[in-house]
Amino acid sequence: MKFTINRNELASSISTVEKFVPSKTPISILTGIKFSAYDDFLCLSATNLDMGIEYEIKNESDKLSILESGSIVVGSKILSEIIRRISENMVEFNSSENKVYISSGQFNMVLPCFDAMDFPEISKNNSLNRIRLKQSMFKDMIKKTIYARADDTTSRPQLTGALIDYKDNILNMVALDGFRIAWCYEELSETETSDISEFKTIIPGDTLLEISRIFEDDEEAYFELYASKNSVEFLTEKFLITSRVLDGDFIDYKTVMQIKPKTTAIVSTDELRLAVERASVLAREGNTNNLVKFNIVENSIEVQVETELGRITDKVLCSTEGEEILIAFNAGFFIDALKTIFSPEIKLHFSDETGPCIITALETDNHKNFILPVRLRGDNP
Repeated sequence: MKFTINRNELASSISTVEKFVPSKTPISILTGIKFSAYDDFLCLSATNLDMGIEYEIKNESDKLSILESGSIVVGSKILSEIIRRISENMVEFNSSENKVYISSGQFNMVLPCFDAMDFPEISKNNSLNRIRLKQSMFKDMIKKTIYARADDTTSRPQLTGALIDYKDNILNMVALDGFRIAWCYEELSETETSDISEFKTIIPGDTLLEISRIFEDDEEAYFELYASKNSVEFLTEKFLITSRVLDGDFIDYKTVMQIKPKTTAIVSTDELRLAVERASVLAREGNTNNLVKFNIVENSIEVQVETELGRITDKVLCSTEGEEILIAFNAGFFIDALKTIFSPEIKLHFSDETGPCIITALETDNHKNFILPVRLRGDNP
């Protein structure tokens, strides 16, 4: 294998691909990046066996020149650090037997390499379900939901991911951890979903986080999502990402979100978030639940916290309907939810002192947050 490549193009592609290289693994070949040179493109691949990526660079005169086809696997860590520090515009790779010779200007380096035949296959492409979506839209849906997933200590591993639920031209994304739910949905056109009628799959949170970092904000950038029983694939013009899926079920999130509110408040998103953040400074140092109280009376929400370290009361003006209510929440949960809402005003629905709070943007209802309260002493069980 032999090729010459633009240093910036190489550094950028390695930076993307190396995120899929496991930090610790007993399988030594997985610590490397696979380089596969073909007549018209170069492909960089990496995998940790749970998720993998194939990143293509086209054979263009200003970026890449393929001189000899072939495949090798090179250790990721040293290669990445060296390429970032090369100052010349072009870098040459030339492999022979089990070594790769890398040169750029006066710089020369020889590294051992693995046999590419031993590298795991990335793409299986055995999907029956395909949707074409905007990268920016999917990226936005991830940001609005992924924070609510459970951590790795949960006894229900499926909750460490997010549910993708498509039906009747509506794409839903849901994450939850038993105390909160984040749900958003988008209506799709028939041209985007012509291949399928409905499907559900649970994608690991780590995969979705990488997707959100790599996907573009360009409204014209699309990708194809392929879903099968055991895996999902995300295909763009530049790369393919594949991931295992998680087994298990989610609760009926649509039904859970349907509450009969006794109290409703419309309030500035930023003013409430800042008030809760200020209260959280004292709450997280003074109690184990990071607990803050909302005392909701006519046209105001008073955010309260009292610990042995001090006391805060912070009144936020708002519009209210229904009964007065005193209710407590984990401040971190509330802040996480409010940070994902970019509407200037939100609507808060409360069923009672022991029921959930449902948060939606005032102008739209395609993004909902559900947060369970913390019981106060004296609340009926």
